[in-house]
Amino acid sequence: MNIREATAADAAALAALSTQLGYPAQPGEAELRLAALGPEGAVLVAESDGAVLGWIHVCGIRFFQSPPFAEVGGLVVDEAARGKGVGKLLLEAGARWAAEHGYRKLRVRSNVVREDAHRFYEREGFRRVKTQAVFDRELRSD
Repeated sequence: MNIREATAADAAALAALSTQLGYPAQPGEAELRLAALGPEGAVLVAESDGAVLGWIHVCGIRFFQSPPFAEVGGLVVDEAARGKGVGKLLLEAGARWAAEHGYRKLRVRSNVVREDAHRFYEREGFRRVKTQAVFDRELRSD
């Protein structure tokens, strides 16, 4: 298995996996999102025999009130490849990216209903530090 940075050619696979995660996307959207990330983040893919089995998005976060840290923006492994170590490899690659970019902490947020994911992250050395509510406000583009 190979871990590498995602390219525009991966857009269809990235979109399909994002949809499996519960965030529907079309290949064109995935390609635009990938291009818009900039240097403060990366999408890494796990590939085997030319097929993308999963992806991780990791990015740097800078808040005024705390030291900078890296965060997993998303992690998904194809349903057919789960339980085979793909997620672990992607998480390790994301941690390496974070360390190479000077971050001393890697954070991940996970929906409260994703109990399997919580157990996975805890097995991988993460510890739960807080629970919070998330609020969105739609903005007009007038």
